[in-house]
Amino acid sequence: MHQSVITALPTFLKQYEGKVNFMYLDVKGLVTVGIGHLIDPVHQALKLEFGPKGGGGPVSTAEVTAEWQTVKARKDLINKGGEAFGAITRLVLTDNGIKKMVLDDANAIESYIKTNASAQKFYANFDKWPADAQLGFMGVAWGGIPIPQFGWHKFPEACRVEDWDTAATESKISSAIATGRNEAHKLMFLNAAAVKSNGDDITQLCWPNRQGRTVSG
Repeated sequence: MHQSVITALPTFLKQYEGKVNFMYLDVKGLVTVGIGHLIDPVHQALKLEFGPKGGGGPVSTAEVTAEWQTVKARKDLINKGGEAFGAITRLVLTDNGIKKMVLDDANAIESYIKTNASAQKFYANFDKWPADAQLGFMGVAWGGIPIPQFGWHKFPEACRVEDWDTAATESKISSAIATGRNEAHKLMFLNAAAVKSNGDDITQLCWPNRQGRTVSG
């Protein structure tokens, strides 16, 4: 990813990841934080920075381990959803913890699209995309589907041929975290189309601003 995307991604996703910034159990009984970020077994949790609710911290590894064990034992809350664990937890991810979580997941997505044969068909040129297209793709990939591939609108093919106007219209996600996010994705891909049309610097992110297109003649 371009450095401008690496810098902006945690800020863009924090409002969504932070909705469940404490530990909870997913439907399989695995300890999770954020939007589906697994921290099971416990050593995965110790890679992130937690602090006490209400501010302060970070806290000790012993405190993180104790919280993890408390959450892991509460399988009775699984069917009540992640928010139910808010009443039994006292730790939340710090800002640094959220950044680390987001970037770890982004690196995993980037690694996948560069090594998986099916994904490579569509996303092989990811490194050469405008920054806005990279950020938009990451937003879509976080939207409740693992990696957009076969049968998912016309989005993958639009990315393959770098048709960012089409990507803008085909990037809509349907999930509980889509509110306001689809509009941001659309703007990012429209910005990417403008950057491509204008011959602008692909490494510089335009979002949250709108990039205009140069009109010739």
